[in-house]
Amino acid sequence: MTGAFVRACALASALGPDLEAAVERLAGAPAVPARNTKTGGAWPYFAIPVAEGDWRRRAEAIARSVAEDLRRKAALAPAQWAALPCIVGSSSFSVGAWDEGGWAALEPSFDFSLRLAKAFGVSGPVTAVSTTCTSGFAALDIALGLIAQGEAREVLVLGVELRNRLTVAGFAGLQLLSATAARPCDRGRDGLVLGEALGAVLVSAVPAPWRIASLASGMDAASVTGPSPDGTATAKTMRAAMAGARWESAAVDLIKLQSGGGPLADLAEANAVRELFSPVPRSVSRCSSRASRAGACPRPGDFQSPTTRSASRPPAATRKGCAACCSTFPGSAEA
Repeated sequence: MTGAFVRACALASALGPDLEAAVERLAGAPAVPARNTKTGGAWPYFAIPVAEGDWRRRAEAIARSVAEDLRRKAALAPAQWAALPCIVGSSSFSVGAWDEGGWAALEPSFDFSLRLAKAFGVSGPVTAVSTTCTSGFAALDIALGLIAQGEAREVLVLGVELRNRLTVAGFAGLQLLSATAARPCDRGRDGLVLGEALGAVLVSAVPAPWRIASLASGMDAASVTGPSPDGTATAKTMRAAMAGARWESAAVDLIKLQSGGGPLADLAEANAVRELFSPVPRSVSRCSSRASRAGACPRPGDFQSPTTRSASRPPAATRKGCAACCSTFPGSAEA
């Protein structure tokens, strides 16, 4: 059980320019992906509604917008904010800059992370981490470790995935994309819909309404492109998350699923949930798209259960603690 709390969180995604807009959109009509875009080509794609322009300047503008929102909510003294350490999780970092500027536009992952930290106005130590789809969780895990070891009182965690054709081409090549729409947990599901997002969370040792009770990660080596259909690795990781939180299955009243509409991954997750819970608690999918391939951490609700990182408002009945898990296989997707 951790002693880490969520002090503030902010988000820019295809659902809107900020967290409040995203929550409002989730309560209304589903977001519709764009088609025939420069990034997605013929594949549907969820883009952040920010004006087109130079890739790097657009990335910095998105970061500054999220930073402004987060800083207002965090209410830290200027000196405290400036000294924050920053952990950046991403599966692509600045790869999207190549789409417009070629090799000359690329920069090392750490340099791009420094650029994001600067946009957020922080000058503490910066760490860049990439574990493909679970990068946001990995960044959060590092932050929890820093707080547990007394190395920091507050840590800024960023999960970011911005538009780039390489990710789309990779998932298309693996035949993991849907040409129409993502239908999580639906019998007619035929793949994912990609998108972009930048999520930020300020993790703190100071008690706050939301506590991250536990985080666990695991490895599913059944395949380089997908999980074992029986969900064994996912179930094991979920158990570890609940054990870390000192929860029994009956204590969980909401499961926020990872399911993005992939035939194999959704099946594995469903089998894992059925193995651990009887009856199965209320369950919701994270979204109809992989809104952030980096695993953006936009709000405490994203860690509400041992199985997800979605973006929706937690119901009032849900306990104000959360356990999170991620089960990764040696490819570019998540079980």
